[in-house]
Amino acid sequence: MVPISAAPPPAGVLLRTDRRGCGQLIALPPAGARLGRCWDAEARVDDDGVSRLHAQITLDGGRFWITDLSSRNGTFVDGERVSLAALKDGSLVRLGSRVCFRFSLVDEDEQRALSYLQELGHNDPLTHVYNRRHLEQHLAAELAFAERHATSISLILLDIDRFKAVNDEYGHPAGDQVLERVAAIMGDQIRIEDMLARYGGEEFVIVLRETPIGGAEALAERIRRAVAEASIAISGALSLRVTLSAGCASLACTGSANIDELVQLADRRLYLAKQEGRNRVVGAAPRLRTIPAPAATPPVAAPVGAPRQLAQSEVAESHPASHVNQLDCLARAFEALPRELKLVVGLHHQENCSFAEIAAILDSTEARVQEIYRRARLEMQKTAA
Repeated sequence: MVPISAAPPPAGVLLRTDRRGCGQLIALPPAGARLGRCWDAEARVDDDGVSRLHAQITLDGGRFWITDLSSRNGTFVDGERVSLAALKDGSLVRLGSRVCFRFSLVDEDEQRALSYLQELGHNDPLTHVYNRRHLEQHLAAELAFAERHATSISLILLDIDRFKAVNDEYGHPAGDQVLERVAAIMGDQIRIEDMLARYGGEEFVIVLRETPIGGAEALAERIRRAVAEASIAISGALSLRVTLSAGCASLACTGSANIDELVQLADRRLYLAKQEGRNRVVGAAPRLRTIPAPAATPPVAAPVGAPRQLAQSEVAESHPASHVNQLDCLARAFEALPRELKLVVGLHHQENCSFAEIAAILDSTEARVQEIYRRARLEMQKTAA
């Protein structure tokens, strides 16, 4: 007699349906899973309204059960708040006020298909790292976590140097191979709790939880070296080397926990890395550089760097002689400033950095930066008088 094998236990999945995290899929193991914000939770759910350990789902007697773990905002099944409840196929589970899941019983093939669909929605198909949409959702949750717990969070924006030249010289398939290899190198360098995403084109972003700006700079430098040292095979015996530049920013460098402000600061620092010669990392360390002359002549009250040299005809047609003389005096006054004063004025006017950003760059306080700026203005007025 052929022995009858025991039927496999049912498989359960939670598919997130709320707007903020739509598409997140949690496959429930037979041993059960705890849902919550903390890293100890087997099923992590990033949302302010979810407790660190919010609820637990277990399989018992062939049925799935959900237990509330004394959460602050409650666990709900089909609209009713519960402390313990059985889940049936199609049950709607809500954690707190915003996070919603649909519970489903699935077989192995269905679970595999759902996991594949989730990967398509969250991952970049070429590099297999997270895509920009998932990055934005994750970053919003990480910033909220950092604010709530008064912890550090840093971001690294990385860009492959002269990537267009790779596509032009070797073709787009070679460019794709470079992107895949560089993404793999980055993935080997980061921790399991860090997040790597493709930001667009040849740009990548790494989000670092509980990491100050110094830690972000150290990681970016390790990645820069690893990429520069790698030989990337693109076809047959042909291989090439590429470099990348990186800009680092942290929550401490910004005035508020704002995603756009954090990304823009990292982007400005990436631009500085490119301007300083590429294949380098720019973070919060003070750096002097040649600030390009503005495209248009600024008002007299804005003490920026030396204005561009005007042709004689432009001076005659566009500016009174006295106005040009004033600008020239301001330019000379700016150049005569001590190094620290010149750096503060240049960053504030030509990089549009806030005083909080400059304080982070100089490892100082916002009040001291404002005082330096006032002193610089007075010095320039005296020199230009």
